[in-house]
Amino acid sequence: MTSGGSHGGGPYDPQGTPPPTYGQQGQPGYGASGHETQNPGGAYGSGPGTYVPGSGPGGYGAPPPQTRVFPGGPVPGQPGSGAFPAQSPYSPAPGNTTYGAGAFGTPPPAEPASPQPPKKGGGGKAAIAIGAVVLALVAGGIGGVVGATVDNDSTSTSTASQDGPLGGDPNSQTAGQMEAPEGSVQDVAANVLPSVVSIDVVEGNQQGEGSGVILSDDGVIMTNNHVVSAGGSRPASNVSVSFADGSRAAAKVLGADPVSDIAVIKADKTGLKPITVGTSKNLAVGQDVIAVGSPLGLESTVTTGIISALNRPVSTSREAGTTSVIDAIQTDAAINPGNSGGALVNARGALIGVNTAIATLGGGQDTQGGSIGLGFAIPIDQAIRVANQLRETGRSTQAGLGVSVRPTSDSTTPGALISDVTAGGPAAKAGIPEGAVVTKVGDRTITSGDALVAAVRSHAPGDTVDITYTVRGAPKTAQVTLETLRVN
Repeated sequence: MTSGGSHGGGPYDPQGTPPPTYGQQGQPGYGASGHETQNPGGAYGSGPGTYVPGSGPGGYGAPPPQTRVFPGGPVPGQPGSGAFPAQSPYSPAPGNTTYGAGAFGTPPPAEPASPQPPKKGGGGKAAIAIGAVVLALVAGGIGGVVGATVDNDSTSTSTASQDGPLGGDPNSQTAGQMEAPEGSVQDVAANVLPSVVSIDVVEGNQQGEGSGVILSDDGVIMTNNHVVSAGGSRPASNVSVSFADGSRAAAKVLGADPVSDIAVIKADKTGLKPITVGTSKNLAVGQDVIAVGSPLGLESTVTTGIISALNRPVSTSREAGTTSVIDAIQTDAAINPGNSGGALVNARGALIGVNTAIATLGGGQDTQGGSIGLGFAIPIDQAIRVANQLRETGRSTQAGLGVSVRPTSDSTTPGALISDVTAGGPAAKAGIPEGAVVTKVGDRTITSGDALVAAVRSHAPGDTVDITYTVRGAPKTAQVTLETLRVN
């Protein structure tokens, strides 16, 4: 005869029938071989379960020399209402309450959930609101955008925590923040936040807010032109900056470029932490990115996402009627009004872009939507070139091809139709005629007029590029040296 283990699940005599079973609520339990003795099973979450050993060997392995009745736990995994008697071999310690699903019984297997009927309409697919996609500058009041930069190695990195999902010992009772694992979002945010500021602008009866990134320890800050232009054609006269440490300082505008939508201001403060400026030439779709800024006035806000697309031609317009075509980085990191001019950084905390616009669904001229996962940033290689010019001279330049473009008349033929060629300009010198359809700039495919403008503006004046075009269906390629256009 063998004794059973705890919870009545011990070994039994193989000659006995039937084999021992756990009792279940509302069902009989059985003794071991010899005589079947029906008893109420152990309760599953309620009531006492009566343990009665069979008259044969094995069975439930009753604690000799007597049968005990123990109250069960109210729900699986929660304390029961009583304790095992101290002399019982089932009791872990005198007076300890029992845990589990009842006294001796185990919970019956859960019944599979009934399948939910499909929702009506839309062929079983979830319905979504349909509306026109509208590109909008991400401004709070007057203006606001999120910006970012990257270092020379834009490869995303991550470090797994050894002790917990956020680093440190998850069981530690020590107060304070968990240590940030190197390369984690927490680590990047801690390094980047001191280099991102909130900008407030007042001009007449208008006011707005945006974000900016610190370029030097003596207060030089890069942001968007539309953040500091007060919704008009010139920079505002009253600009102030709030820093991550809670301090504030007045600032003046050193220069602003409406074509690239970049501006540089100088705050009356020193001892600042400049952001690490990277490069945007080696970015990849799917790469992890982090946006830092002040959406809706919420300073030092961090959001995460990936690069959704590169070289996305984005055309935005402002109240003053100026149109800016951006050769944008597209991201699904949340960007909202007030993020304009803030930082988009890679997984190493290097600035790779300046966030400037979002796509919204529908709405009128006065309607300002929030993030729908379609945000756009100015690549840092373009932004920092303009920012350095504005910082040094107050003026900036852009590259030009010397043509005017419009959409092709044939919707099946992608490209940019050249409607006019400037005499003596780069295109004219290279022999590109009016009526040509540009299909590539270098290795980059051109599908529209905006795409051609964005591709040309992604280069610096004086760069030499290959322009592929067709004339009456015949493909040709010309090498063109881009001219310098002074835009402000």
